[in-house]
Parts: sequence; C-alpha cells; structure tokens
Amino acid sequence: MKHLKISKDLPLPNETVTQKLAWLGTTGSGKTYGASKLAEEFWHIGAQFVAIDPVGVWYGLRLAKDGKKPSDITVPIFGGLHGDVPLESTAGTLMANLIVDKDLSCIIDVSQFESDAEKARFATDFADRLFFRKKAAPSAMHLFLEECQEFVPQNPQRGEERMLHAFIRMQKLGRNFGIGSSYITQRPQEVNKKALNMAQTLFVFRTTGTHERTAIEKWIEDKSLDQSIAQDLPKIPTGTCHVWSPEFLKVSETTRILEKDTFNASATPEVGAVAKKRELASIDLDK
Repeated sequence: MKHLKISKDLPLPNETVTQKLAWLGTTGSGKTYGASKLAEEFWHIGAQFVAIDPVGVWYGLRLAKDGKKPSDITVPIFGGLHGDVPLESTAGTLMANLIVDKDLSCIIDVSQFESDAEKARFATDFADRLFFRKKAAPSAMHLFLEECQEFVPQNPQRGEERMLHAFIRMQKLGRNFGIGSSYITQRPQEVNKKALNMAQTLFVFRTTGTHERTAIEKWIEDKSLDQSIAQDLPKIPTGTCHVWSPEFLKVSETTRILEKDTFNASATPEVGAVAKKRELASIDLDK
C-alpha cells in the first residue's frame, strides 16, 4: 500500500485524507510546515485538498524549495497578494460550488479581506455550501484551516455564530461525505473546545505557553489517555512533533517532519532580511 511520507518513521495511510487532524505549536515551530508537507503528499497521490489561509503563506506550494522556480503543484490561488484571481467576500458560495463541480484542489487566501466581518461572511457561505453540496456528491477531500481559531473561535464575536456552527457541523458530520480536516493553530485555547476535541490525531510541535499546554492536556484527558508530557513540550526542536493518535494510527510518539519540496513561505522573517517579490507561474484559469 502506498503511504504519505511526511516523516521517515511515521508513514500515513492514504485514508488520512478523510481524517480529522490538528496541528498545534508556537510560531516557527513547524506546524504549518508539517501541514503543507501533508498537502504536498495529497497532491502526489491525486487527492483533493483545499486550504483556507488567513495569513497568506500557503502560496509557497506553488514555488520550488528555493522560492524562485515554480513547483509541480499547480493548484490555483484565489485571493491574497499572490492570487491568480482576486477574491470577494461575497464569493463563498461560488467557491464551494466550483470546488465540488470541478473536483478542484486550491488555496483560498482570505488574508486581504479588510475586516473580520468580510472574512466571516465568506467563510460562513463557503462552509454552508460545501457541506450541502458534498452531501449530494460524496468524495474524499481534505480541508486545511490555517489559524483555525479565526473560523472556530471559542468565544465567537457578534456575527460569527453562524460561521462557527457551519464549520462545527462540517467537522462533526462531514466525514460521512468524504470531508477530512486539518485544524492548524498556535493558540489551541482559543479554538472552540468541540472542534479541537473532534480531532482524532494531534501533531504537537513546540508549545511554551501554560494555557496552550493546558488545552493539549485536556484533549489527552478527554481521550482517556494516561499520559502527561506537558513539561517536555517547550523542549521539542523545530520541525519535530509529538503525534497522538489513539484510534486512527494507534501511536503516541515523537517524529521529525521530512523536508518539503516546495517553498517555506511560513518561515519567520529574519531581522534585516529584505522582502522579495515572488512571481508564480501562470495558471490555465480557463481549464
């Protein structure tokens, strides 16, 4: 059986596409790197994936490792500073229809929406429509939610209640129709507890904050696991994570994420570094 190679000693089965995952860790610890490495692997086996990106870093999948040449991952980017086409806050339903009708893998970059209200409007319409359409046309796909607390907040602001409900419903019932998910965050305590608890596999990178570690320990406790490594989480090297998967993988072990084939746009900028304009290869939008 072919496996997804995100780690030398922890191959993942292809069924990972429809699983519920969470990637947790501080800024620069490797959580987005690991999740986008998984997206690379999905692309190589022909599995559909969609990344909703409020940060503007997932465009790196379109560039080779050096950030100069195009990669072999030709997913379109909608919105953001590197988008092939602009994205309007009213286009959530349209995007969901397009993804289902065309069996499309893509990056939806919502980082340039000027207000939380615009982002919530798009995300609500998108999640509602995607769930509705997938019920009538079930197929395997994986949804990456970067900084997922933006979409499934523990304390939703006024106007965000429908968005929270839409994503919780999709996470709770979506696997019946082929929808898997990766929830990525540096602040697990700000993620809705129902959403975090539904994750069946946790990839935990370096975590230093008390509240963050408490949220992770609560997940472990809810899964009836008799483990406590909270004191070890601040010491995990960058790019290494502890994987808890009591039901799906049946493991609790530390592993190191393999090097990506594409550009690491999520790397923290260094002091004195000059920002470079990166041109992406054009996409056949008509196709």
